Amino acid sequence: MKNITIIIPVFNLGEGERKNLFAKAIESTQGNNVVVVGSTEDIEVVNELNLGKNVKTVVNTTNNRDYQKQVNLALEEIKTEFFSVLEYDDVYTPIWFKNVEKYISSESDNIFAYLPLTEIVDVNFGPVGYANEAVWASSFSEEIGYYDSQSLEDYLNFNVSGGVFRREEFLQLGGLKESMKISFWYEFLLRALYKGKKIYVIPKVGYIHTVGREESLTKMTMNNMEEKEANWWIDLAKKEYFFPHDRNKTYQEE
Repeated sequence: MKNITIIIPVFNLGEGERKNLFAKAIESTQGNNVVVVGSTEDIEVVNELNLGKNVKTVVNTTNNRDYQKQVNLALEEIKTEFFSVLEYDDVYTPIWFKNVEKYISSESDNIFAYLPLTEIVDVNFGPVGYANEAVWASSFSEEIGYYDSQSLEDYLNFNVSGGVFRREEFLQLGGLKESMKISFWYEFLLRALYKGKKIYVIPKVGYIHTVGREESLTKMTMNNMEEKEANWWIDLAKKEYFFPHDRNKTYQEE
């Protein structure tokens, strides 16, 4: 796909099976422009792999290695009209970018984000279902195939990784809020919808998301967070999306 950059945030890439998973993720990018962002140590691992001219790197020299920080750093470096974020232990399907190109060329240019149907695969049990499919139910949202604020307020089975966004509009919205824990994508989607952006789900499986892996960022985050705090961050997202900039809220036990 022309005029797109795929961002891959990485952490502790040289440990465990991460390097092998990362290689599979890179393979699924199908020769598109890629920017890998991580610490100095992680980027050294990437450079050793000699991945080709289409793979660039961004070194995160800050003390903040959170996912949302890495994405924001990469966005400062890329110039393409569109971008996508690929988790290093996930893959795109072979048809995804062809379908995105087709929809971009046939739809009006007021669509801000194209999300895939996402197959969810548990490392222990195999395929367990799909994310983003609910928007194609006739009673889910006001316009079939599109998220809206009301539907998203009540629905958390969405997946944003693999989606294709218009970079300039993403930056105008303020990017990901780096202080938000676990619910940063949820807050961003609500913020985008509040600002009138259109978020469309292409009715094709375009992304395979792995869950249940002990070394994954989500698993490690949830292992260090009680359910009460996780719910607090989700509730906070529903309050903070009215504000375009990060207000640096911290968890307050109630």
